[in-house]
Amino acid sequence: MRKPGHRIPPKESTVIEPDSYSYPRYLNAKRSIDARALNRQVWTDFLEALPDDSSSLRILEVGGGVGATFERVVEALDETRFHSLRYTLVDREQDNIQATRQNVSKWGREQGYQISSTEDGVRLSDAHFDVRLTLVKDDIYRYAEDSKIALFDVVIAQAVLDLFDLSNILSSLRPLLTPRGLWYLPIHFDGVTGFEPVVSPQLDEKIERLYHNSMTPDSSEEGPRAYTGRRLLTTLRQMDNEVLSAGSSDWVVFPRGNAYPSEEAYFLHHIIHFIEEELSGHSEIDSNDFRRWIETRRQQIDHRELIYIAHQMDVLAKKK
Repeated sequence: MRKPGHRIPPKESTVIEPDSYSYPRYLNAKRSIDARALNRQVWTDFLEALPDDSSSLRILEVGGGVGATFERVVEALDETRFHSLRYTLVDREQDNIQATRQNVSKWGREQGYQISSTEDGVRLSDAHFDVRLTLVKDDIYRYAEDSKIALFDVVIAQAVLDLFDLSNILSSLRPLLTPRGLWYLPIHFDGVTGFEPVVSPQLDEKIERLYHNSMTPDSSEEGPRAYTGRRLLTTLRQMDNEVLSAGSSDWVVFPRGNAYPSEEAYFLHHIIHFIEEELSGHSEIDSNDFRRWIETRRQQIDHRELIYIAHQMDVLAKKK
């Protein structure tokens, strides 16, 4: 096996110290990756499916992270069609809530909105559009249980439903949708992880398989969370929703020339960190082999050689 990094010495090491892994920074680092990955047809179908009979739109985003999807939605909305947006973002991590407030305030000013901080969020406004973002730190299930009288035109969940039992989480959120309300569910993992160059075909396959298996800790669930993307298509229909659009939204991360774009090297280090945390000490992997695999992947990032691919799905559906 050719050792990585012999052709291009790294300008600067990007190895991340163990105590430097920040989930908000990871979420910010993957903005450019998500932007490339999002399925353009599903996104277009989502915008076209928004209700025509109201100038005000109510959206709930669960697992909202650091506000990237909120910004994308606000930027895309036709201000001649909607005059106001009431957007509720729920996330259980206070660090994410704080990062969202900071990100949205900065982004809004750059877009020319008047920004004002509210007790529970941020308000963005101009002569034509009034946007009120409510930030809620809460567990998704608890929020859904406490909010059954609040109805939304859209529920958005990006890259989050594969953390839950799919039937349970959809059943909990469905009462929050208006009749014929929309589900916009982008970037849900669908069972394919790939790293290049190969370290060892057998070891690579084993690590990827065990990592996928680790996504479903409870064997009583209806199906593996690693295939949430495709399972959304069937589970939504079984729960009396109409699937309107679906398509792939694969992450593809690779170096351009002699560098990764933006903070995508940090994103890659965080992916390797996830795998290391999940599989360290696993009975099916020799610990020395696994340690060498982790070290090799980190070296490949530093030498701008690692290519990472993850297959995912975007799904748009309507409540019947």
